[in-house]
Amino acid sequence: MLNGFRLILGRELDDQNVIDDYMRVSSVAELRRILLKSQEFEEKYKAMRPAECEHPSLSMARDTLVFIHLRKTGGTSLRAMLEQQFSANRRCPIREDHLHHLSVAELGRYDFFAGHFDRTALRLIPRSNIKTIALFREPRARLISLYRFLRSHPMRDEFDSDLFVRLANELSAEEFFERPEMRTASFMFNNYLLAFGSSYSLFAQNQASLTQADFSRALEEAKQQIRSLTALGITERFEQSVALICNSLSLPVPRLIEERNVTDNLTEVDARLRRVDAVAQTPRLLAALEELTVYDNELYRFAVEELERRCTESMARIA
Repeated sequence: MLNGFRLILGRELDDQNVIDDYMRVSSVAELRRILLKSQEFEEKYKAMRPAECEHPSLSMARDTLVFIHLRKTGGTSLRAMLEQQFSANRRCPIREDHLHHLSVAELGRYDFFAGHFDRTALRLIPRSNIKTIALFREPRARLISLYRFLRSHPMRDEFDSDLFVRLANELSAEEFFERPEMRTASFMFNNYLLAFGSSYSLFAQNQASLTQADFSRALEEAKQQIRSLTALGITERFEQSVALICNSLSLPVPRLIEERNVTDNLTEVDARLRRVDAVAQTPRLLAALEELTVYDNELYRFAVEELERRCTESMARIA
């Protein structure tokens, strides 16, 4: 608890009555939440932020790269490669779909964005020239990998309040994907469709009233958005994808890309995590995944075809 005050608020806690109060907090995650939401932290955070940001109009023409990072597609490895092209102060630190939490002036400071954004996040970035990248993985394999990733986390520390970590720890893969919660989570339910054809927030607010026609329109919009990407890749064809992405961005093709955030290697990064068994694709599991991937399956096939089309065009230019 005392270390929490040192790390988050940057000070010691020497009032025994206050110490006794905080000792009653139920978990590390809850203590962290309390401290991060405190007025003291808010004031310290404001003090750390630059007093002024350049007016966005002055950087409107600067080239900007956005990596729409779809979960469990190998995106962490690709992001690490791409961000090396930008100085640290030009990389946006936001990794979740929270760009709307920053002001326009703050967003204007950055040239590289990489996170679990949907397509609507691009509208928030005050730039006239935005290059976009995404990486796609076979949808059922993506969800199974996500389940194993969640299952590798313990039910303690900052993970103890995470519903999906708890369910993954308690349930088999079949039971996990049969749960109704999976159909209301944008990172589970047809994630590609929501990222490119709609938005995560609209889905969260309107999911109960969405019709088949709504999903059909979103599917066609998603295909247009995928076609308009500056570059795209397929996880199962990673090396080829990296080469195509680099060529599209006029970057040198790296000789080696370090694999990051791979579930089977996580214990080497964080000793709290555990190794998890492979998941057999039983008929019951495949049936549970069907509704969660029905649109993403079509978008994955579309992305593969788009990759092949671009590879063919690239080869034709070389010839």
